[in-house]
Amino acid sequence: MALETNRRTFLSYAALSALAVVASGSLAGCGTQTKLTASAASSSVLPKYIPLKGVTPDLAGTAEGVPAAFFNYPAKPFRSVPSAFMKGKKVTAITNIFGPPPTAADSNPATQAIFKRLGGTVDITAVSSDDYDTKLNTVIAGGDLPDLMLNDGTAIPDIIGFLQSSCEDLTPFLAGDKVRDYPNLANIPQAFWKPTVQNGKLYGIPIPRAMTGGSGFINQTFFEEAGVTDTSTIKNADDYLALAKQLTGGSRWALGSTKFGLLPFHHIFHVPYNWTMKNGKLIKDIETAEYLESISFVQKLYAAGCYAPGSEGWTKSQMSNAFISGQVAQIYDGLPAFGKPGGYQQTVPAANPANKVAPFLPFSAKGGKAMVWLDNIDFAWTMVKKGSADHIKLVLQVANFLAAPFGSEEYLLMNYGAEGADYTRDDKGNPIPTPAAALDTAVPWRYLAAGPNTLYSPQFPDAIKVLHDAYTKLVPIGVADPTQGLFSPTQAKQGLTIMKPVTDAVTNFIAGRGSLDDVKSAIANWKSAGGDTIRAEYQKALSGATASPSPSA
Repeated sequence: MALETNRRTFLSYAALSALAVVASGSLAGCGTQTKLTASAASSSVLPKYIPLKGVTPDLAGTAEGVPAAFFNYPAKPFRSVPSAFMKGKKVTAITNIFGPPPTAADSNPATQAIFKRLGGTVDITAVSSDDYDTKLNTVIAGGDLPDLMLNDGTAIPDIIGFLQSSCEDLTPFLAGDKVRDYPNLANIPQAFWKPTVQNGKLYGIPIPRAMTGGSGFINQTFFEEAGVTDTSTIKNADDYLALAKQLTGGSRWALGSTKFGLLPFHHIFHVPYNWTMKNGKLIKDIETAEYLESISFVQKLYAAGCYAPGSEGWTKSQMSNAFISGQVAQIYDGLPAFGKPGGYQQTVPAANPANKVAPFLPFSAKGGKAMVWLDNIDFAWTMVKKGSADHIKLVLQVANFLAAPFGSEEYLLMNYGAEGADYTRDDKGNPIPTPAAALDTAVPWRYLAAGPNTLYSPQFPDAIKVLHDAYTKLVPIGVADPTQGLFSPTQAKQGLTIMKPVTDAVTNFIAGRGSLDDVKSAIANWKSAGGDTIRAEYQKALSGATASPSPSA
């Protein structure tokens, strides 16, 4: 479950009097994320970024993907879609849903209000996230496709073939200045459109997230007592090792994360995000010297007693509880865990008022510029069935409505329901839910299209400031995976299976039950067991994508 929630956060705001952190298209991380594609996303293919002049955030976002932040919902929401446009027509869609079924459309005041604003209807087939891949492939096999189809990045084996045969190339409709016809879509920065570029063409509508999940969290009080106020200023790995030893003692350990919490150390040692390209050849992260250096450093930390005993086997709840109680000074968890209701921003000081928590900002193990992974760019993206130009424009107008940004009337309606029936507003304009809101607002509009990510808190502006500052520092140093968005049949069938001996060997090595040579042997076996085949499949897909001509804008 990720930070950028929308509906769940909203309900918790009133029910728990807790922090509400909201983003366009909520529940990021509850499903599979589609990330940056390897396709050649030239400027001639991408829609031009044209920011809307709607409401002014308390903390501005950036074109690179840093989310804007609001401390209160704007008292006077603006209308981003001037009038109804569907003229009684219907658009169909299929997407996933993570919670209970919503109130039926004919008795749902929020849905009826949305249909009135649209001037038509959207018939959504909402499928449990656990069953979505199977259902989507069944629909594809049947040939009766809906207009909008969520692509969660795992469902379709031959994604390029399916896009070419059955989905609309949106380049002629949205590329460059053409996106001006859809102002809410134009308001989405180009970074979030890149994953929708496949085979040199624009094939989808993005559902933006926050670009990166970050590098975990620290007990800021413990680190300050050890003389470190900003972890990004740590000079190198040796200095961090000395710090970790200083943080360990008595009933407290510097570290304690499920499976050793390796990701921050991959960031520190500049391990590629899954794959990297060197001299035209794809190299897997585990094949790099940086990977071996990172796990060797973690082994050194473990041998020095800096990890809580047995913490590599902790459940996430055990890890969180150990961090909240002050048993460990640093853990790996995604940035969303900071400000959500019941998140670390509240629970750590609640357990001990003297303790503060902050995101861990990575440094470079050998000095120089730090790095983080861009592992949370989009939740997914939505494909559009082929059709006449007029119908495609209608579907895109619907997507434009769904991508209404925070602060708009449409956003308020889709995320909080119908005023009176689903919410009232406090003296500052923040929506307060009624008992009916939970199911009335459960319609998965946000899993078809969404506007830019937004941070929002009516009660805890300090948490929003911390998160906004973290994203501001992390997004510019992010690196992406060149294969994400591409499909490898071998990876889909046996990728996890052939990787397990490597992760087992790494675990044993760090815990002192194996050697680095065992890890190297496991990596060699990965290559022969299918890793090289996966590489070749990605390489072929990558070559096809980059070799394709990019249509002019």
